[in-house]
Amino acid sequence: MKAARGFTMVELVLVVLLIGVIAAIGVPKLMGNNTMAASAFGDEVVSALRTAQKSAVARRRLVCANVGATSVTLTQAVAAGATNCTTPVNGEIYATTTQGVTAVGQALFFQPNGLITSDAAGATVARGTVTIELDGTARRAIVFEGSTGYVQ
Repeated sequence: MKAARGFTMVELVLVVLLIGVIAAIGVPKLMGNNTMAASAFGDEVVSALRTAQKSAVARRRLVCANVGATSVTLTQAVAAGATNCTTPVNGEIYATTTQGVTAVGQALFFQPNGLITSDAAGATVARGTVTIELDGTARRAIVFEGSTGYVQ
């Protein structure tokens, strides 16, 4: 008797199922869906703002966070009591290179006492949001409360 050749129905179903799973995961990435990149950049912005707040309190110096369209730059005052930020903080880079992912925010000043202000002198407590956008559509709002230093 000759042995039957070919694939069993179970093998064929598993292969089709596997191809379907790979297509569901891979196609959005190949088609330019940058939702994950927007989420990752949002996490980096939150990390940058929290680092700025903790650095200001720990070093007892003013830390300036400049939220640009594609990056957040952290600098600190050279000495306690100074109101201009010139020295980079930790040398970390908080940026995105993904096309279409941007942040809409402002310059924030993290005071040594933990407050977030909109001016270096610390006179005006800031409260608001930094919005992460993907192709002009808001994807995430990062809320900060200046009177408590809370960033979410």
